[in-house]
Amino acid sequence: MNILNLYGSLNGHTEKVAFEIEKAVAGAGHAIRTVNVKKDDSVIDLLEYDLTFIGSGVYTWLPGKPVLNWMEKQMAHARKNDLILPGSPRVPGKFVCVYCTYAGPHTGEAEAVPALKYMGQLFDHLGITVADEWSVVGAFVPEKMRHFNASGRLGNIEGRPNAEDLKQVREKTGGLLESIRSYSVA
Repeated sequence: MNILNLYGSLNGHTEKVAFEIEKAVAGAGHAIRTVNVKKDDSVIDLLEYDLTFIGSGVYTWLPGKPVLNWMEKQMAHARKNDLILPGSPRVPGKFVCVYCTYAGPHTGEAEAVPALKYMGQLFDHLGITVADEWSVVGAFVPEKMRHFNASGRLGNIEGRPNAEDLKQVREKTGGLLESIRSYSVA
């Protein structure tokens, strides 16, 4: 499989997840291209890839600005090139996994859901099937917000994503690869 791994990371949590995905995909013997959209926001032919991962931190329920800006650029390209069709028909064999890192101090995982759905819409509009959505807990890094790490709805999230969180990312990546491979063979 030809796999794209896109991410935007403000405090390093999403980057940790992106690198775990990269290791798991490469370890499974697949080609992978990892792109930090903060450093490279160029338009990408998303239909060139069998599976795309896209991740961001969550900021007021949405992806971070680098991911939002990249998505806007991608949508403009898709519109200009008539890639968005009525009914958004599925493109066989094309999948995306959207993920985010979040702290959820007020309403927990519900704070992550809008960002996941928002990121998935770009791909859904192109006919790329949203295969999975992952939310990974990540502690607040800015000093003025660190008190939320021990007092929010999720309990104490200091030091997250931790080794167990990243192990789960590797396992989910492997499971998703196997699921798509099985689907493609059938």
